[in-house]
Amino acid sequence: MQEITSLQNPRVQHIKKLKDKSYRRQYLQYVVEGENLVKDLPGFVLVKEVYVLKSRLDEYRYILKKYSDDKVFVVDEKVMKALSETVSPSGILVLLDMQTNPLDLSGNIVVLDSISDPGNMGTIIRTSVACGVKQIIAVNCVDYTSGKVIRASMGGIFKVNITELDYDDALRYLENHTIYALDMNGENIFKMSHIDRPFTLVVGSESRGLSEVFRHNSHIVSLPMIGDIESLNAGVSLSAALYYFVFGRV
Repeated sequence: MQEITSLQNPRVQHIKKLKDKSYRRQYLQYVVEGENLVKDLPGFVLVKEVYVLKSRLDEYRYILKKYSDDKVFVVDEKVMKALSETVSPSGILVLLDMQTNPLDLSGNIVVLDSISDPGNMGTIIRTSVACGVKQIIAVNCVDYTSGKVIRASMGGIFKVNITELDYDDALRYLENHTIYALDMNGENIFKMSHIDRPFTLVVGSESRGLSEVFRHNSHIVSLPMIGDIESLNAGVSLSAALYYFVFGRV
């Protein structure tokens, strides 16, 4: 194990810069922090480095034993605070290499259309995993490797393939899929007599709704609402509809 106490250390500077999306994409790396996320990382995830707070070294030895000493860096509180994105750092984080997998069009697919809120994206990823979805397509969305998305997904990003595409490529890959898209003025999903399977389910932007691209290339469906409210949160809408599409008897 190596100990780092300087904020000017090149490794510390690199981790700090990874908080920026463009820097993450330049180096194809990102950071995951928190005991629960780190301890549950699947074996196929490429861990480059592990950073642990010195005062919590003994507490986290059960995690550190999975890694060779040359990958582990012990830091003090000021360095950990600089590395972390959270207000109260848990004391452990890892540097990961991004991994890309081929697009999997064999099963049900969830498409995120301009989702900008990290919490919504994380919720949708988590729900997709719970519903057995293996492939998510993100079009013009917040970066799924951001810390807020990762934490909101509760590690779900490691259990589903996420592919970022533009609108043209998304439609091209989905040309043989039945695409359903959520919108307030669509068909009530609870009155649908049939759902084609495998299906593709699209949820649009929190503020603007569906893009015109998906509005004109999808079967528009909706969730009924009794109360006097304009719309539902994107994560809530997708979750409710996806559960019905997967577990309903249509």
